[in-house]
Amino acid sequence: MSFVPLRSGLALLALLSVAAQAADAVDPRFLALLKSDGHRAAVLKVATDQAAGLPGACATARLQPIGEIEFFLPPQTDGGGRIIHGLWREQLASVGCGTVVLLNVFSLAGPSGEPKLLGGLPGTTRADPVLQKEGLPIAVRGLPAKAAACHDIRVVDTALSSDAPKDRMTPWRENWTVLACDEAYQVPLRFTPTADGATIAVDETPPS
Repeated sequence: MSFVPLRSGLALLALLSVAAQAADAVDPRFLALLKSDGHRAAVLKVATDQAAGLPGACATARLQPIGEIEFFLPPQTDGGGRIIHGLWREQLASVGCGTVVLLNVFSLAGPSGEPKLLGGLPGTTRADPVLQKEGLPIAVRGLPAKAAACHDIRVVDTALSSDAPKDRMTPWRENWTVLACDEAYQVPLRFTPTADGATIAVDETPPS
């Protein structure tokens, strides 16, 4: 598995710890939700469950929030200040046993005013939960025939290409680590944005 080595991972944490958006540019009601004990506990639980389900999970790993909040749908509030629309991602690092594993937790806000939390694929993927779900069967197609026939297949790591454009409406590449029958395979994927999401295909000519 291609987890980040501890030394490189700690450098990554330092880089990701710089927020790209000033706090005063965000609705204070949204910030209050993020800082609430209930939300923090819920995010930690989802990340803990996600880390425990990965192969070779480190029993002594520490979870720590890192990076910035990434918005996929901007949060909106109702007249009472409840967050009733939006999709955003929070990242946590699982640090221990000589590795750093990047975990992703999504919050989907709806009319109830109580965001639903979803565990995403680990790593640096740019895909939202819908694209991640759509990408799974496509990643399986990129496996050798013997691996694609396995009953236990899952994505255990993702890596956004180093040359990925900042513009989300420009095609980008990712490399997904797929575990099949306890053997890891690297599957390169290409995402091409569309008006309602993106098309996903196995990248036959990944960058070297």
